[in-house]
Amino acid sequence: MRRLSAPYIFTGTSVLKNGIIEIDSKGEILNVINTNGKLKETESLEYFSGVIVPGFVNAHCHLELSHMKGLIKQDTSRGLPGFIDEIISKRNFPDNLQEKIINADSEMKRNGIVAVGDISNTDDSFKIKKESALFYHTFIEVLTINNQTAQSTYEKAVQNLNLLKNFSLNGTIVPHAAYSVPDALYQTIIHNRPESKQIISVHNQETESEDTFIRSKKGALAEVLRRKNFEFADFNFYEKSAIEHTLNKQRPKDNILLIHNTFTGNENISFAENFSNNVYWVFCPLSNLYIENTLPDIKLFFDMGVKTCIGTDSYASNTELSILSELKIIVKHFPDIPFSKLIESACLNGAKALNINRKFGSIEVGKSPGINLIKSFDFTNMNLQESSKVQPLA
Repeated sequence: MRRLSAPYIFTGTSVLKNGIIEIDSKGEILNVINTNGKLKETESLEYFSGVIVPGFVNAHCHLELSHMKGLIKQDTSRGLPGFIDEIISKRNFPDNLQEKIINADSEMKRNGIVAVGDISNTDDSFKIKKESALFYHTFIEVLTINNQTAQSTYEKAVQNLNLLKNFSLNGTIVPHAAYSVPDALYQTIIHNRPESKQIISVHNQETESEDTFIRSKKGALAEVLRRKNFEFADFNFYEKSAIEHTLNKQRPKDNILLIHNTFTGNENISFAENFSNNVYWVFCPLSNLYIENTLPDIKLFFDMGVKTCIGTDSYASNTELSILSELKIIVKHFPDIPFSKLIESACLNGAKALNINRKFGSIEVGKSPGINLIKSFDFTNMNLQESSKVQPLA
């Protein structure tokens, strides 16, 4: 048994000053001791300088795009429409793709990530996920350009889901975004989804022109989709925003992860929260800055008390896969958000979204959430600083 302590332990649900965590050799939490700040050191106690937090949950990643690091240069003048144009033309999979995926998986582990909600359009990452020390829930994502290809697109997704099950891995078939799933494909998704509660991931309002496309099929995004031969007649929208279109095709009982939310406003948030208590808002700030040099109004979401999560997105729009780096960007731009709330977002909320909170997300007896030490912590302001680093302890 190991006994771990630090000036502060952020359990994911509470904050302990000089608390003690007792864990077994497999990382299971045996005991959490509140010393009321009065710690008596013993020979068996490992005392660390910094703060202890649970293992991070990366609620949004694209592991299969790990070969794209540096392929799409940061150019915020083109925005998401231009980024989509490039990613379609440059995502050809190289011979060393498996090596790149292994390296990305290892990087996440080194950065204190213990679980991942990962987008897959192919089966290229499945074997590596099976062998990984990380937990993965795979979102098998579907999108296509017209109704004619809807059935074959869905059948390919079913094949990938069956392959995933053969590896004893968790997964669901999900729509990519409001603007990329034609009517026939959405109808097929809805008709075939299981009766049981599902975990759904959808890219949402990542660019301002997304809502423009929903309202009028015009704008910068529409121009890119037109060049990619999207058949606009097969995409019918009766709502005024992408988020309304997306949620009107979901079930309130399912966990719904809305990804990016860069241009999501107060009215949109209220609509979603009234639709379901199972909506999780996932932010990937480094990716947002990489693509559009714009951040969501993350403080607004925290002020409204909704369930927020953190993701890294992929190497196509990021230079690293680190939840800590995403948190540092949030602290830089929104310093008033309490660190305890950031940890809840980076750990427990992500675990709840992926339905793995019985094991992950918080430091509680019986769980094996992973234990991270955050070094170089700003104790004056009780928050991260630029020099903060993460070290997995268990």
